[in-house]
Amino acid sequence: MKISAKGWLATTTGLGTIALLAVMIWWANGEVESADRQRRRMSDVARVLNDLRLVTFEYVLYRNQRAYQQERQVSARLERQLEEPIFSDPEPSETLADLRRRSVETRQLFEELQANTNSRAADDSAQKLYEELISRKLLVLHQESLVDAFRLTDYSTARIAQAQQRVVGVILAGLALISLATAAAGWLIHRGVLAPIQRLQQATREVASGNWSFRLDIAGSDEIGEMSRNFDAMTTTLRNSFAQIERSNQELAALNREIEAFSYSVSHDLRAPLRSMDGFSLALLEDYGDRLDDEGREHLSRIRAASQRMGRLIDELLGLSRVTRTELVLRDIDLGAMARDIAISMQKLHPERDLRWEIAEPLIVRADKSLMQIAMQNLLENAWKFTSKSPDALIRVGSTVSDGRQVCFVADNGVGFDMTYADRLFGAFQRLHHETDFPGTGIGLAIVHRIIRRHDGLIWAEARPGQGATFHFHLPGGTSP
Repeated sequence: MKISAKGWLATTTGLGTIALLAVMIWWANGEVESADRQRRRMSDVARVLNDLRLVTFEYVLYRNQRAYQQERQVSARLERQLEEPIFSDPEPSETLADLRRRSVETRQLFEELQANTNSRAADDSAQKLYEELISRKLLVLHQESLVDAFRLTDYSTARIAQAQQRVVGVILAGLALISLATAAAGWLIHRGVLAPIQRLQQATREVASGNWSFRLDIAGSDEIGEMSRNFDAMTTTLRNSFAQIERSNQELAALNREIEAFSYSVSHDLRAPLRSMDGFSLALLEDYGDRLDDEGREHLSRIRAASQRMGRLIDELLGLSRVTRTELVLRDIDLGAMARDIAISMQKLHPERDLRWEIAEPLIVRADKSLMQIAMQNLLENAWKFTSKSPDALIRVGSTVSDGRQVCFVADNGVGFDMTYADRLFGAFQRLHHETDFPGTGIGLAIVHRIIRRHDGLIWAEARPGQGATFHFHLPGGTSP
């Protein structure tokens, strides 16, 4: 049987048990509520009967009209309460019928007493004796009715106690049934699921330790049995794959050596022709510039600029390649102090720039110092370049806390950019401004992005045209809050 079928069966059994228990509790609770309603109704009847007895007694003593009116009102109220059916069992229903009959009889006797009182003469002793007999019978009937009402109230109370006992019995039986079903389900789960999973856990430990020959061999037609067969097939495939990976690693090492050789070639063999182009162009300008017209000198200047730009591109590409291959050496470094040193050196190179710096120190992160030096250099040079046309230039370096983690930032109030093109920002040779406005190779931010990604970090930018840009980055290696 599949695990899903087992789960469906267990769920159905559990839900059925709970539903049966709920129905039984609902029925027993209904019995309690019904008995409680009967008790409340009979308590009301008993109170009305007691009120009726009191007003009748008052009328017997004083024969006043107020007592007569009260008796009529209380009798009408009692009649309304006794009209509705209260009990379904034969015995209490018979007692309730006696109450109704007695209520009618007492009403008739009271009317007879009142009529006799109004018609008799003051010295008629026979009439007085007859009224005393009626009064006694009235009070006896009221007392019997009150006793029956209390008896029915006690019956309702006893029924409540019985219903409550049934509720407790149903709950206990349901708990026992649920416990039995839980124990059976637990045994089945342990036998069909947990034990095979423990075996699978052992297999993963064996494989993690390098024992690729370990086999599960769990028989069964459910998902775990199928997973066991797939696991054994996987270990066989992994043995073959690791052999292939070993061969691939050897080929990759050879390819890395070729890349190193290519980088050396680019660094030395391609630089020499570029230096020659730049040098001979400069010599032509210096030695034969007076013999050339303006167009000739312009062509030579363009050759020099192109060769110098090509040299810078080669330097940037080599830097990007080195960033990818450099081994990380993580340690605690102060980005604030690093940014301060870079700012001082940039200010010395361009003392004519009027620019404010706001650098938070210390700004401790755990990262590779040499790579973060390159990243901060590129970010600050980027901010320096794009604030060159701002009258009140400002560059800020600091950090904020977002979602419990510290996020460093480099912000400026330069030209900014349109966030519509933000997805191109960190690509190699991607530029959002024309080179004539802000010169550059378009590789600096790509290098920064690759450095942050090598630290398994995140970097993103926020900007608005004419209002500057802010570059945020988070290093999971342990930026200290």
